[in-house]
Amino acid sequence: MQNRKAKSLDELKLELEKFKRGEKIHTRSRTTPLAKLFDEISKKINGYEIQNDVISHLYSQFYPSTVLNDKVEKRRIVISQLLDYLAEINRLSEKKEGTTIISIPLYDIRIVGELANLIIIHGIYSIMPQEYLIPLEQRKLQKFKSSVTFSKIDFTAGKHILEIILRQLTSIFESNSDLKDLILVGTGFTDTLAIAIFFSTFSPDFRSYIQRLEAQSSTYQLLSFYSLLYKNSKKNTKHSVFVLSLLSNQLLKPNGIESLIDLVLGLREDEEVDVTKIDYIVQILILSRPANLSITDYYKNIFDQLYKMLVLVNRPLMNTVIVRILVTIFERNKNIVNDFFFRKIWHCFKPQTENMESLILTNEVELNNAFNVCISLTRSLLKENDVFINQLFEPILLSLWYYLVFKRKNEKDFEIVLNLMKNIIVLGDSSYFFDIIISNLLHDNILWKFSITESGLILIKSNFNEECKTETTLALFDEIDYYTDSFMLLLTKLDETDSKYLDIVLTCSLNKAFLQSDLISIENPSQKVIYLKLIQMLLDNFRPRIEGSPMSIIAFLNTYLDQYFESSNTVSSLRFSHDDDSDDEDEEDVPNDNDDIMGTILPILDLISTYMPQNEEEATHFKKLQKTLKLNDQHLPGAMKQLAQQIISVDTETENIFAKNKFNIETIVKQINDPTPSIRVYALDNLTQYTVEKDEISKVVSTRYTFNLMLSQLKDSEPFVYLNSIKNLVVLVSFDRSLLMELLKQYSMSKRSIDEKLRIGEVLSKFIIRNGKVLRVEEVKEILDICFLISRFDSDLQKRNIDNKDTRMKMSSLSILGFLCCEVGFGISSYIDDIADLIQGIITFEKNAELRRAAVCIIGDIVKNENGLELIKPYGEKLQVLLEYITEKEEDLIVCQNAIEALNIIEDAFEKRLLQNS
Repeated sequence: MQNRKAKSLDELKLELEKFKRGEKIHTRSRTTPLAKLFDEISKKINGYEIQNDVISHLYSQFYPSTVLNDKVEKRRIVISQLLDYLAEINRLSEKKEGTTIISIPLYDIRIVGELANLIIIHGIYSIMPQEYLIPLEQRKLQKFKSSVTFSKIDFTAGKHILEIILRQLTSIFESNSDLKDLILVGTGFTDTLAIAIFFSTFSPDFRSYIQRLEAQSSTYQLLSFYSLLYKNSKKNTKHSVFVLSLLSNQLLKPNGIESLIDLVLGLREDEEVDVTKIDYIVQILILSRPANLSITDYYKNIFDQLYKMLVLVNRPLMNTVIVRILVTIFERNKNIVNDFFFRKIWHCFKPQTENMESLILTNEVELNNAFNVCISLTRSLLKENDVFINQLFEPILLSLWYYLVFKRKNEKDFEIVLNLMKNIIVLGDSSYFFDIIISNLLHDNILWKFSITESGLILIKSNFNEECKTETTLALFDEIDYYTDSFMLLLTKLDETDSKYLDIVLTCSLNKAFLQSDLISIENPSQKVIYLKLIQMLLDNFRPRIEGSPMSIIAFLNTYLDQYFESSNTVSSLRFSHDDDSDDEDEEDVPNDNDDIMGTILPILDLISTYMPQNEEEATHFKKLQKTLKLNDQHLPGAMKQLAQQIISVDTETENIFAKNKFNIETIVKQINDPTPSIRVYALDNLTQYTVEKDEISKVVSTRYTFNLMLSQLKDSEPFVYLNSIKNLVVLVSFDRSLLMELLKQYSMSKRSIDEKLRIGEVLSKFIIRNGKVLRVEEVKEILDICFLISRFDSDLQKRNIDNKDTRMKMSSLSILGFLCCEVGFGISSYIDDIADLIQGIITFEKNAELRRAAVCIIGDIVKNENGLELIKPYGEKLQVLLEYITEKEEDLIVCQNAIEALNIIEDAFEKRLLQNS
């Protein structure tokens, strides 16, 4: 067995020897000063990579007639000469006004990279202590791998070389040249910054270099470098603390957190959000406070950034991430979010009126920004975030309600406020929020009010200086009519989402009108009028709905009639006991009042007088009502007796009573069509969960129905919705694998939009990642066939469906192919030859550089497969020819780099295999 394994490794080694690369230097006649300089440099540094002593070799090339034994001085002279070359390239590549042509040709970029790498390896890494640098094995230096060797010299002796490098490279980075643009985002900049940080740890005099270099870079790049440097410097406390302070300072920039989110989640490359990384972002935010900044100032800065980002409502993907961050912090420490985020919104919609010095309490910009933040939050919050929602909106719920009515009164666009109120109630504690609004329906705040500016915008101003106006009874009733009518608009909007809100409002209004009426009459008589008005409007506008599901009415009547009859029996007993002492006028007062109240119950009794209970719970409550009416028949007013008899005569023992299925597809469909992303997502998740938990026979909806519904949501413009649809489709196709063929058909042959097809491609990629190891042979074949047909330069499928000629579709299919190669295992072994043909065809015929880049990456994806080396073994020669063709003929630098990266992956995989078997 051991001999067989050794033989297999030897065969692999022989195959992989074909992947040794060599790079050609372009030879063409060039006469410009810059071209001549590159030719000179190329001749001088030629052959350094095969030398054991690179510094001595380069010194002999630069000064062939001079002998120098001092190794440190020799290194200084060589590094200085390399820096002088870069300085001269910088001078000759200075940007000229009026031209966009890059002065450094593509084939000379390699020489720039080699110069920079020589300075980094032999001028920086050979002198600086390694704990102050990024380890070489984590670097991607062209022409250098982790196995590169170089001689170390004493730091004290070589310190002045580092200072020379710092001065000259900083000067280049502060220039305006093509060379600067080339090395600023690649090799060189971060190393120069690392030197400045190293020296600044010991001497503040060098901190100006950090500031100068940071001014040339982006927050994104700096965060990326500082994060990596911090991870690698934790053994040196002083240095790591200083690096952490630099990282923290980047977070405090106006775009600091946005850059951090881009960096950690990779939003610049991919719209897919890995929610597991949000915890890491939160950890950075909580732990990165600079030592010289108070915790109050730090959190104010952080949450102000989050707030300002949420003001921009048209960035759904970024806002979805920010809301997840806020919720995560809230779950860890509610007080931080309360004090530094919620209060900012509260102060806008519910301004402080103590010690007011200004007439304007919330200006139009502040009010509009706070409203936008509320919109952004509710678009991305979930029902499960109800504690967050309740705590945020409870203090300002009434202000938002009055804002809605004010906009409606002044013929402003109030629909957007109406939708916000609906979302808050749906996502939060609906019953509690309704109770607050119904109990305070009219705006009677005498301290502040909404007002319209000359430009037509709305602000909040003090109401102290205005005289209180005494409303007439008629004006008060007009006001009640307007507010209740506005409330009906809100309830109608909510009823479109779920009919349960109608029951909640009706129950709340009935309880307040009748069960709490005595207390209300004393404190605020007009409230009773409001409640009765609401009940009347509910019965007028929603009567068919209430008749169809009157459970809340039956429950209310049981409670109310129990109290009523208990009160009536008590009064009757008192009259009988004290008949001689009773005053005739007094005897009639209470019964007449109760009769008046019972008169208002008649329309409600009429609603259920012919109702047949639909389930066991309703039947139980209905029986209790029947019993109550039967036992107290003698206390019923005459007008009620006939209705009571009709209710008592309803047959509640029939076998037609059945338990309703708790799952209501009509409600789900309503919610899926809701304009609010978070409500749509809530419905999609519920539908998917229901579908995969039930067997097909007992389900109200089929898996196929849910699948088609999810597909239709991929055209949603909201990332929060279509990303969740992608997630749910992966769950459904994994649950019912027969849907895979339909998914492939929709991806390749349907008339869906390109965006929808690309999202279906995301479903396929994630399905492969989730199920790659258990995919059946026929499933692998079907996916591969579709990828081949779309990716090929000109296929029959492309002729039939013009969409498949779109570059994005080809990129999508190559991405899926890459995941297959990486995840499936030996299932793709019989297709490696076809894959190599496909890659070669794309490299040969495709003009689009992005497609050629993606095609080369697939070779690396094959090797990343756990059986990668075995898979490529029979095709080593074919892949060798392909990669040689790329390195010799390809003009796109990134395609060449991807080919080099593929070779590196192969070599790394082989080295790991040797180590595992040694």
